[in-house]
Amino acid sequence: MTDTFDSGTEGPPSHRVTVNGGTVGAIGDHAHIENVTPRRLVAWPVSTGSPPPLASAFQPRTYIEDRMRGSLPTVLRGGGGTGKSQVAVRVYASSTADLRVWVSGESRVSVITGYADAAVQLDLADADSGPENLARRFLSFLAGTDRPWLMVVDDLTDPANIVDLWPSGAGQVVVTTRRRDAALSGGGRIIVDVDAYSPEEAHSYLRERLSPLADELPDDALEQAGQLAQDLGYLPLALSQAAAVVIDQAVSCTEYREWFADRTRKLNELFPTDANADGYAKTIATTWVLAIDTADQLEPLRLSRPLATLAACFDPAGTPEAVYTSEPALQYLAAETGQELVSIATARKALRALNRLSLVTHDARQEPPTVRMHNLTGRAILQTHTNEDITRLVHIAIAALDQAWPQIENNPALSELLRGNTAVLRQLDPDAMWGGKDNDGVASVLFRSGRSLLSAGLVAPAMAYFRDLVDECADHLGTDHPDTLTSRNNLAYAYRSAGNLQRAIPLYQRTLADRERVLGADHPDTLSSRNNLAGAYESAGDLKRALPLYEQTLTDRERVLGADHPDTLNSRNNLAYAYRSAGDLRRAIPLHEQTVAARERVLGADHPDTLTSRNNLGYAYRLAGDLERAIPLQEQTLKDRERVLGADHPATLTSRNNLAHAYESAGDLQRAIPLYEQTVADLERVLGADHPNTLTSRNNLAHAYASAGDLSRAIALQEHTLADLERVLGSDHPSTLTSRSNLAGAYQSAGDLSRAVPLYEQTLTDRERVLGTDHPDTLTSRNNVATAHSAAGDRT
Repeated sequence: MTDTFDSGTEGPPSHRVTVNGGTVGAIGDHAHIENVTPRRLVAWPVSTGSPPPLASAFQPRTYIEDRMRGSLPTVLRGGGGTGKSQVAVRVYASSTADLRVWVSGESRVSVITGYADAAVQLDLADADSGPENLARRFLSFLAGTDRPWLMVVDDLTDPANIVDLWPSGAGQVVVTTRRRDAALSGGGRIIVDVDAYSPEEAHSYLRERLSPLADELPDDALEQAGQLAQDLGYLPLALSQAAAVVIDQAVSCTEYREWFADRTRKLNELFPTDANADGYAKTIATTWVLAIDTADQLEPLRLSRPLATLAACFDPAGTPEAVYTSEPALQYLAAETGQELVSIATARKALRALNRLSLVTHDARQEPPTVRMHNLTGRAILQTHTNEDITRLVHIAIAALDQAWPQIENNPALSELLRGNTAVLRQLDPDAMWGGKDNDGVASVLFRSGRSLLSAGLVAPAMAYFRDLVDECADHLGTDHPDTLTSRNNLAYAYRSAGNLQRAIPLYQRTLADRERVLGADHPDTLSSRNNLAGAYESAGDLKRALPLYEQTLTDRERVLGADHPDTLNSRNNLAYAYRSAGDLRRAIPLHEQTVAARERVLGADHPDTLTSRNNLGYAYRLAGDLERAIPLQEQTLKDRERVLGADHPATLTSRNNLAHAYESAGDLQRAIPLYEQTVADLERVLGADHPNTLTSRNNLAHAYASAGDLSRAIALQEHTLADLERVLGSDHPSTLTSRSNLAGAYQSAGDLSRAVPLYEQTLTDRERVLGTDHPDTLTSRNNVATAHSAAGDRT
C-alpha cells in the first residue's frame, strides 16, 4: 500500500494576490524567543509527561540522590534493568519544584514533542501546536523563569537527540541513559553510575514486597530471600518479575530458586557468552519465562505469551493500547492459540495479566492508553525466536500499527508514539519494511510516518525523512518502482509545504514523467502527480500552466475514477480555486458550489475536505462582493473547523484569517483587526514566524492597519514582512511580489510617492517577467503604477 499525497488547494488570502495552496507546516530554524510567559494565570505546581509508576517496594538509593542535588545536570547511566528510570521517578515524585517535566529521550523528535507538550500545559501555546517552535518557547521560558523546575529526559539513546536542547536556568536536569561512553560528559554535568541493588537493598526489596501478603503466602516465604536476590544478580527488574511470580503462585523464595535454577539450565544453551553484553540477559531470560508461564495460567488462558512476544517488538518508550486491540493483532492472537476469535476485551485482559506479572506496564489512564515493556525483557523474549519468527512478528506489528494510525491526526502524543514504534520496527528488522508478505513494496507505515511529521508541523525533519526514504526505495526497489516514485512525490510535497518551489516543481515534473512512462497516463498515482504539479505551478503564480493541467486532470479523473471519487472532487475543488486565482469568478463560483454539495453528499458535512470546499466557496463569494453569503459561510466554517480539527489546526487558522479578511472587506475593521492579530500570533506560535502562511497573515494585518489609517504600524509591519519574504521565499515568489506591491500602497497612502512609484514600477516589471503580462496580479500592478503616476501629477 502506497501513500501518495494528493494536495488540495487552500490557504490564507493575500490582498491583490493568489493564495498559496498546499499543506502547511513549520519550516527551518526558528529564532530563540526571549521572555516567554504563560498567557493566562497558571495554577502551580505543574507536572507534564508520563513517567512510569514508582515500583512497589522501591528502594530509595539516597547515596545516588545525594549526588544529584544542585543545579548541575545529572546523567544517570547504567545497564538495562538496573533501575535508572526508577531513581529518576523517585526524584520526580518527591520534587517540590513548581514545574516538573518528563520526556522520552529515545529520539530527537520525542524530546521536541515533550517540550512542546510542556509549553501547551503552561499555556505558552495550545494543543496541536508546532513542536519545533513550541520547544524553543519552552526552553526560553525555563531560561527566564525564577521558579524552580525539574526536567527528566529518560532513556537517552543518542546524545545527538538533545544537542542544542539542553535546558538552562534555575532548574535541575536529570538524564538517564544506557550509554557508558564519554559522549555525555563535560558541560559541567555530573555522571552517576547506576548499578544493580546492593545485597541489603535487594533483600529489603523482597521483604517489603512480600511481607504485606504474609497471610496469603507460605510461612517460609522469605526463607532464602537473600540467596534468591544473589541468584538474580540483585537486578531490580529481575527481582520485580520474581516477586510477582512468588505472589501470584503463593510459593516461597526457596521454591522459586529451584524453578529459576531449573529454567536457567534449560535456557543456557540459547545464550552464548558473547550475547550477554550487559551481564543481565541470562537472568532476565529466565525470570521472564517463569513470569510468562504464570501469566499464561491466568484468564484469558494462553494469550499472555503470544501477546508478550508481540510487545517485545515494539518501542520500550510505549505503544498505544489500540495497536494490541487492532484486527491484525487479534487475528495473530487467535491463530497462535487456535481460537476462532479473540475480542478486544479479551486482549485487554491479557495485557492486564502481563501487567500483573511485571512483564509490561499497562497505563490505561494515560492519553492515549499506553503499554510499555522494558527493553531488556523484550530482548530476552526475542532471543528465543529465530530470525524468520521475528520477521513474521514484525510484519504483524507493522499491520497492527498501520490500522491503529488515525486518518486525521489530532493527538500529538499518539502520533509521536506511532512514529517512534515505526522507527523501532524499522531498526529491528529493516528488510521486513521492504515488501511485507508479497515482497512487492514499502510498508505503508513508512509513508505514514513521514506524513505524520508534516501534519505535526515538523517540515524540516519531514524533508530529511523523505530524502532518506527516496534513496532507500531506489536501493531496495529500483528507481522506477511505484513506491520509489511515491517517495519522490512526497518529498516534492514536503518542499512545497515549506514554500521551496524551486525544488518542488522540478521534482514534481520528473516524477510525473516517470509515472506516465512506468504506470501509464491513467494510473491514479499519475493523476495525483499531475494534480500536484498543477498545484505547484499555481503556488508559483504560473496559471498558464496550472489551469490546463488542472482541467486535464479533472477530465481524466472523471473518466477513470468516476465523478464522485474523492480524488475527482479534489480536482474539481482545485480547478475552481485556479479559476478564482485567474479572476474568472463566473466559472469558479458554480464549480465551488457543485463541489461543496458533492463533498457533503459523498464525504459528509464534517469531513475536512468538505470544510475546505466550504471555506473556498466563502472566499469566492467575498471576491465577488457577495458579503451577505460570504461572511455567514466563513463564520460557520470556522466554528466547524474548531470543533472538528481543533483551534490550532492549520486549516482552522486559515479560516480565522479568511473571516478577518471578509470583515475587512465589509469595512468592519473593529472585528477584522483583532482577529488578524490573533491569527498572526497563533500562526507564529503554531507554524513559526517564517512560515509562508504566517507571513501572508502578517501582510494582511498590515493592510488592515493601513485601511484603519494607522500608517506608522502598517508601513513598519509591511517592511518587516517584505524582508522576511525575500529571505524565506525569494525575491520572485508571488507572495513576495504581493508584499512589495502592498508596501508601495502603504507608502502612497502616507503621501510618500518618491518611494511608492519606483516600488510599484519594480513590482510591475517583476510580475510581467515572473507571472506574465496577462496575469490578474500583473494587471493590478499596471493599474497601480498608473494610479501612482496620476497622484504624482504625471498624467502623461
